[in-house]
Amino acid sequence: MGIVVGNTVVIRGVGCWTPPHSISNEELVEGYNAYADMFNQQHAAEIASGEIPAKPHSSAEFIEKASGIKSRYIYCKEGVLDIQRMRPLIPERGDDEISQQAEIAVEAAKLALQSANLTGEDIDAVIVSCAYTQRSYPAIAIEVQDALKIQGFGFDMLVAFSAATIGFHLAPK
Repeated sequence: MGIVVGNTVVIRGVGCWTPPHSISNEELVEGYNAYADMFNQQHAAEIASGEIPAKPHSSAEFIEKASGIKSRYIYCKEGVLDIQRMRPLIPERGDDEISQQAEIAVEAAKLALQSANLTGEDIDAVIVSCAYTQRSYPAIAIEVQDALKIQGFGFDMLVAFSAATIGFHLAPK
């Protein structure tokens, strides 16, 4: 969390929210291999004719060697290991509810405010920098402002991989 003090942007507090769920390589491989078996069985004729390739099996060792990852945190575990789905089951929220992205930002911001010994009332602006947003309206920054009782202004900075650096660069001078 960058905080503007006078005319200078400083990092005065840091907050990193960690999702409550995790998936180990073993869990991931067990789910994926079951999915691969189901896919290969359902598409046996197309695989035999060469129309599509068979899904290969994986292993926890391969994932760790290729990525260095043994386990990963995940916002929503439900659905990820379901071989009929293989992706998170994140319920859609109404426009009158805080978005999942804003909820995550608020949790990290609360930790940053706590580490800086500040409150939402001490903050003049919110810039949320990310590669994409869950929804266009309301802006994530506006949701964060509202949740933390921050006055001033807020906007989302959507510039893919450079979002964070550009967000710091554009912070009020």
